[in-house]
Amino acid sequence: MKSKALTTTFALLAVVGLTFPTHAENPDHVARLKETRNCPGCDLSGADLSRLNLSDADLRGADLRSANLRDTKLIKANLSGAMLNNAHLGHVDLTGANLSNAKMNNVFLGSAKLADANLTDVSLIRASLYRANFVGANMNGVNMNGATCNRSVAPNGDYLRC
Repeated sequence: MKSKALTTTFALLAVVGLTFPTHAENPDHVARLKETRNCPGCDLSGADLSRLNLSDADLRGADLRSANLRDTKLIKANLSGAMLNNAHLGHVDLTGANLSNAKMNNVFLGSAKLADANLTDVSLIRASLYRANFVGANMNGVNMNGATCNRSVAPNGDYLRC
C-alpha cells in the first residue's frame, strides 16, 4: 500500500513539475536588450519580444527558448549559438542574420524572412516553415528532420524540400 501511495505521489509531482514553468526570462536582461540591443548569453527564455526592432542586435549564445519574436526585426542580428527551441518566429525578419550553430527545434517560422542569412549547422528539427523565405541563405549542415516546408523558398529560389 505504501508503495502505491509513493508511486502516485511521485507521478503527481512529475505532472505538476511539467505543468508549471520552471524557467522564465531575466527581466534585467530583457531591459538591457531593449535599451542596448547588446545581450550575448542573456536569459530571454519565454520573453515577449514581439514587434521590436532588434536589427544588428548581439544575441550570441542567448537563451530564447519559447520566446515570442513574432513580427520582430532582427535584420543582420548575431544569433550564433542561440537557443531558440519552441520559439514563435512568425513574420520575423532575419534578413542577413547570423544564426550559425543555433538550436531552432520546434520553432514556428511562418512567413519568416531569412534571405541572405547564415544558417550553417542550424538545427530545425520539427520546425514549421510555412512560406519562409531562404533566398540566398547559407544552409550548409542544416538539420531539418521532421520539419514542414509548405511553400517555403530555398536559397536558389525553388521551393524548399524537407
